[in-house]
Amino acid sequence: MSDINSEMGNRDGFYRIEYRTDGVFLSVFAPVGSGRVVTAETVLAELLDREVRGFDQNHIRHIVLRQEQNILIAEPQQEVIRDGQVKVETDRDGMKAYLIVFPPRGGQAVTFDVAMTALEQAGVVHGINEQLVQIALNNVQPGQRVMVAEGQPAKDGINAKIEYRFNTDTRIRPAELENGRVDFYNLNLIKNVQPGEILAIRTPPTEGVPGKTVTGRELRPKPGRDIRIPAGKNTSISEDGSILMASTAGHVHIVNEKIMIDPVFERKGDVDFSSGNLNFLGTIIVRGSITYGFQVKCDGDLEVMGSIDGGSVFVGGNLTVRQGIQGQQKSVIDVKGNVITRFIENATVKSGGDVIVGEGIMHSNIDAGRSIAVGGKKGLIVGGQCRSGEEIMAKNIGSPHSTLTELEVGIRPEKRQIYNELVKKLNEATVNLDKTEKAVNVLKEWERRQGKLPSEKQILLFKLAQAQIQIQKDVESLNREKESMDAEFVQIGNGRIRVSLRIYPGVNIRIGQFSTRVRDPIDFTTVYIDNGEFRFGPYS
Repeated sequence: MSDINSEMGNRDGFYRIEYRTDGVFLSVFAPVGSGRVVTAETVLAELLDREVRGFDQNHIRHIVLRQEQNILIAEPQQEVIRDGQVKVETDRDGMKAYLIVFPPRGGQAVTFDVAMTALEQAGVVHGINEQLVQIALNNVQPGQRVMVAEGQPAKDGINAKIEYRFNTDTRIRPAELENGRVDFYNLNLIKNVQPGEILAIRTPPTEGVPGKTVTGRELRPKPGRDIRIPAGKNTSISEDGSILMASTAGHVHIVNEKIMIDPVFERKGDVDFSSGNLNFLGTIIVRGSITYGFQVKCDGDLEVMGSIDGGSVFVGGNLTVRQGIQGQQKSVIDVKGNVITRFIENATVKSGGDVIVGEGIMHSNIDAGRSIAVGGKKGLIVGGQCRSGEEIMAKNIGSPHSTLTELEVGIRPEKRQIYNELVKKLNEATVNLDKTEKAVNVLKEWERRQGKLPSEKQILLFKLAQAQIQIQKDVESLNREKESMDAEFVQIGNGRIRVSLRIYPGVNIRIGQFSTRVRDPIDFTTVYIDNGEFRFGPYS
């Protein structure tokens, strides 16, 4: 038997039994592609069913195995007369039914009504294609499988979804002024909402569409997964759970995957001994400055009208400092969102988004998840280290005195830190493995010379050998992890550095896993990686 519904280029093997004047002959044909081969059991069963006399079973098996044609298998004899027969088969999952028609031997052929009755008796009641039934009866090889019925698979439901009615993008896009300069100060970072304003709409899930097998068994769909609107602080939700609204005026944003509105805490003066450290769940406005040694922590945004002078901040949203950040080698600025300020000097700044500076970055360590941009008249980056996940933009980088300045783009700083920690672990494990191997070798050499170690040394050798196996596994695992990250870093080529005036000698540049040192001044350039090599193209 073979299957007419197989894929193009595939066909089951088949066989033919012929009655001639000089005997009964058997022909076996090979399958095509991934089709099924003819089995000796199938042929023997039909020979018995036909009541063929005088054949040899071993001879039949030999013909089937070699797939030979026109081979004499029995003496001349009259074919036993029999009506045509029809057989119905279904797949295990009940999604397809097949008709197998055997021609008559001198009797009546299988009719359409007989075939339909056979399907009904086999329980096939759904998805029958009558045209294919006719094809099975008239236009195919004897014993060939024809798919004549197909079930309807169930269609799973659609998951619920949330449509946000406010801008959830935290990326900074400074507006360009008429004179070509960029406005780094009026970025409208705070998303203000009023009571009753719609924040999000939930579309409920669907149940899906049931399916049915060829035997009429109903297939239940998988209903869509429901989700709730992530309602957070200072929001209210409609009775049917489909609309989220603001219950108070304030700044809307997403914290820990929940929509929340932050009212604003305002500090009239400096953060100093008169206030102590500040720790607030929402947004803070400081009308003065954050002075030396004091901390401000907030889950929302922080806006400082003055400066940060040796103080530290830990911000869950965006940080805006109107004057600047004078770190005094003391400040730690850790911000989940973006940092906007006039200048940064002698400070450590970590931003999950963009760092936008109006005038310059001097002798500081800056980590930005996306980009670092320095504008203003000088637009200077000099000294220290600046790292960003995507881009660094400035007018001048370095100084005429070849001040050591390090730039890195293309790999998010937190991933670089993970990589550095991995390398440290690998180095430590390699050293431990070397020490353990030497200790094991010493004990084995002692055992070879003495013939037998004392019991306590035998125990030590056993423990060291077990430790050696485990450390070896750790080294191999760390090596695989490092190789994986190395391969990933090699593929990174999107990072770039854009300098509208000059890069001075003494600047070290690293993009992904590639690094170079600037030895001569380079003007008006964009630095990037192309096919594993540094390119210093025109500024764009």
